[in-house]
Amino acid sequence: MLEDQQVSAGVGVPAARAARCATTDLFSVVLDLLREVGYDRMTIDAVAARAHVSKATIYRRWDGKAELVVAALSDRQVGVLNPPDTGSLRGDLLELLRATAAICVADCDLMQALTFAMRTSPELERLVRHQVLPAGRVASTAVLVRAAARGEIPPEAGERDLFHDLAPALLMSRLVAHGLPADDAFLTQVVDQVLIPVLTYRQDRPSQA
Repeated sequence: MLEDQQVSAGVGVPAARAARCATTDLFSVVLDLLREVGYDRMTIDAVAARAHVSKATIYRRWDGKAELVVAALSDRQVGVLNPPDTGSLRGDLLELLRATAAICVADCDLMQALTFAMRTSPELERLVRHQVLPAGRVASTAVLVRAAARGEIPPEAGERDLFHDLAPALLMSRLVAHGLPADDAFLTQVVDQVLIPVLTYRQDRPSQA
């Protein structure tokens, strides 16, 4: 509360910035440990020790390990996927896939650790499905809103869950299962042969007698 009052008065900005940096460092420790030892073996004690903070500091903000991990994952998503407006659906999709591919390459081990952890922790699974995964659709939804406004896709295309699931699934299959690069040639093929056809598909309405 005191920090909020200082910030609002303009005298606590450096302190607020330092607090933000400390939180970012804490989240980095959480994700590093998740990669290194997995969710089951990661402990609040280990996080506190590596981040040089007290357990009390952590528990003042998060109820437990699952909430802390979800907060770290959500923080990593902020600002990571913000594809530019290229002026066309095709261009936007290519930029979106390039950014997504870069994240998949950088976080492949983290994604694998998280997938396994969700199978062993119902609480983590619930939080990830309700908080992290929906937030991951923000960028792709923004692309669809722009495309619909341009008239490139029907308005209802934004409600197609298939689109939101296709790109990550294809990228992970390419990178993990097949060990192949997600280069521009592959990304262009995904955009032209898969994503755009899905988005521009118009279901024929039954004729009325």
